[in-house]
Amino acid sequence: MLMKFWTGVEWLARAVLCALLSAMVIVCLGQVIWRYVFNDPLIWSEELARFLFVWVGYLSAWFAWSKRAHIALDAVTYLRLPGLERACGRIVETLVLIYCGWTLYACLGFLSLTNNQPSAVLDVPMSYVYAGYAAMCVLIIGDILIGWAYGARQSSPAVPQE
Repeated sequence: MLMKFWTGVEWLARAVLCALLSAMVIVCLGQVIWRYVFNDPLIWSEELARFLFVWVGYLSAWFAWSKRAHIALDAVTYLRLPGLERACGRIVETLVLIYCGWTLYACLGFLSLTNNQPSAVLDVPMSYVYAGYAAMCVLIIGDILIGWAYGARQSSPAVPQE
């Protein structure tokens, strides 16, 4: 049941990531067209594109984590010792879990401070923009805990065979 729920959460996060990336491309393309074709730049497009880029960056960081595609030292995987590889994977996951938990706690305090701070052009609370980091932390923490509970994740990418 929990695994089915988490699969739905991951699907939704990937769909949101695709939608935000598409919206960012459309907004940037619109800005270029209005600036160079109509000679009348859009006032709000740069700020919106920047806010979308922040969210795309954070959701992409989670997506890379879920696929174990982040840059990593992979010297242990080349030793081909499964026990050592699993132990190192658990150590890394534990450190990432602690880091994400601590920074999520700090981020929640920061979000309450910025809730009444509007953005310059769009006049949306800046906490909406900064909430992308909290979303990334929640997704990474969930990925680690679900992986520990169900063994659904690899500790590292597969080493290519020679």
